[in-house]
Amino acid sequence: MPLLILFVKVPEYGRVKTRLATAVGQEMALALYKHFVETTLARLAPFTPLRIEYTPEKKEGFLGPWLTGPHEVQSQKGEDLGKRMSHALTRAFEDGHRKAVIVGGDAPDLPVRLVHEAFEALESSDTVFVPVSDGGYCLVGARKGALFAPMFEGMRWSHSHVMEETVKRAKAHKISVRLLSGWHDIDTPEDFLAFVKRNEHTPEFPSLYTKAARLISDGGGWPHVDEHGHADAGEAPCP
Repeated sequence: MPLLILFVKVPEYGRVKTRLATAVGQEMALALYKHFVETTLARLAPFTPLRIEYTPEKKEGFLGPWLTGPHEVQSQKGEDLGKRMSHALTRAFEDGHRKAVIVGGDAPDLPVRLVHEAFEALESSDTVFVPVSDGGYCLVGARKGALFAPMFEGMRWSHSHVMEETVKRAKAHKISVRLLSGWHDIDTPEDFLAFVKRNEHTPEFPSLYTKAARLISDGGGWPHVDEHGHADAGEAPCP
């Protein structure tokens, strides 16, 4: 049985969507992130079983009643994104699943068809990815028995060649890769405005999104600064 895994960060003020927060403020960024994840979870609801894996590991108290439902909730394990993805896939296969696909909570309008295509691709490919426009990817999957850890070990995340480097590593280790049509995640104010443009005419478009887009367009917001006076450097890409 295939397993779909949703990677999320606990909704902690000042710790999510930090680049987006430079334009909308930390409170709005937190509200947006929670809505992104809730929307993603609702869209993925037809996929069962579905497992939610959160990070940081010791911050489960921030989850509270946020993501209630029939899905399983576990903490991510590992010091960086690569180790956490490797562990999630390995744990899925140890639990008896033949295929596993990880998606992030930063692409709330990811077409569901791409998730279906990802599972189908794993019939003939060791791994599958959905690239995103910033050079990373918002979906990664593997099938049981495939070698995948070398693609992620020691990877430098948050740069524009993550997908390219991942494919290069896969070829070096003779890991077959299927790249599906690309999509977009939301890390920056520009990403969010592009997301709004794609979706503003959909039914029941949230007023939260309209308000945030107006803040960005008006030049509102402020950079997040830590206790040492340093501006936030951003977040690692979603899987």
